[in-house]
Amino acid sequence: MTPPLITADFVVRHAGELVTCGAPATATAGTDDAALGIIEDGALAAADGRIVWVGRDADLAAAVALAPAATTLDARGRVVMPGVVECHTHAVFGGDRAGEFQMRVRGWSYQEIAAAGGGIMSTVLATRAASREELFERGRLHLDRLLRYGATTVEVKSGYGLTLEDELRILEIYRDLAEVVSQTLVPTLLGAHTVPAEYRGDPYGYVDLVVNEMIPRAADRGLARFCDVFVEEGAFTLEQARRVLEAGVAHGLRPKAHVDQLTGGGGAELAAAVGAVSADHLDHVSDAGIAALAAAGVTAVLLPGAVFFLGASEYAPARRLIDAGVRVALSTDFNPGTCYTENVFLMGTIASMQMKMTAPEVILALTLNAAHAIGLADEVGSLEPGKRADILILDTTDHLTIPYHWGINPVATVIKDGKVVA
Repeated sequence: MTPPLITADFVVRHAGELVTCGAPATATAGTDDAALGIIEDGALAAADGRIVWVGRDADLAAAVALAPAATTLDARGRVVMPGVVECHTHAVFGGDRAGEFQMRVRGWSYQEIAAAGGGIMSTVLATRAASREELFERGRLHLDRLLRYGATTVEVKSGYGLTLEDELRILEIYRDLAEVVSQTLVPTLLGAHTVPAEYRGDPYGYVDLVVNEMIPRAADRGLARFCDVFVEEGAFTLEQARRVLEAGVAHGLRPKAHVDQLTGGGGAELAAAVGAVSADHLDHVSDAGIAALAAAGVTAVLLPGAVFFLGASEYAPARRLIDAGVRVALSTDFNPGTCYTENVFLMGTIASMQMKMTAPEVILALTLNAAHAIGLADEVGSLEPGKRADILILDTTDHLTIPYHWGINPVATVIKDGKVVA
């Protein structure tokens, strides 16, 4: 008996390479094309914003019936892939740090700039001084640019307020932006980004503020899904970070952590110990830290654009992480100080050149693995039935060109929840 046809209201046909990222090998990050689950001359169908069928274009008519007024797109032999999951951004802030960039060009280190009053605190002061309307519009501008680069899901952090009122204000802006932008936004409380100037003599007092006021208020109001902390010399110690992350867990906020970026110091081990969904940066992670991440199933979010933009030379050890079985994701770390770009695909080129990640690893790192880094791998990151119809049609016929043709935007069409949005 012939099974009934699946009804669809959105179809993409004639994908030269339908890169599903749905093969079993994507549990970590495969080094060969088999991990990408590529279907040649592929097609997919969606209904009510969800994928309902994926297969060869030749089999579409026998499996799918189009609803009245259904939309059909012809990919014309080009690459079709999942929407990018941008899993680490700081999208709302005031001012810029173009002057600090010139200081770095003249040889100043990140730490020297911060000691001179620059760095995170300079953005904090500009953010506190900016109006809600200004922050909202600038945030929308950056998210629109990310969308044009194919980012259909975006994690967005606070961290440039560092008072109770300003941190909640940033999270409120993300809530409001989620109503008007095309992407799915995933908010993270980063109240523990650095110790603000007014608490320099009392860092534990600031940790008390984060633990006793910021976290409960953000959680009670449903303004954040995750709690993050920057573990670094000049930011927060392992002890302080553990307290912040455990407080977040107690209030229902899953832990994430900026660790081992500028120096090593056990941050990856802490992330593993508290069950973090991701450990981010990891430029100086130790072998013990890698083993801990692998054992705990923590996703490593690598941010090569920040290393590049800081003029540093030590990139995260992607090969050691992958070979150890750690799931590796990539992100821009979009922020005004250390990686001021919305070009997510550029991260793939840097990762290939400086961290020796293959094209399949790069693609998975920008999609399914990044979805794991924000706890949404059941929803986005691959083109499989049941998942959201977040889809990109690229201006290329070969997925190998994604990290190879660098510095450009390869995205021709962006589809979010089964609708063309860019």
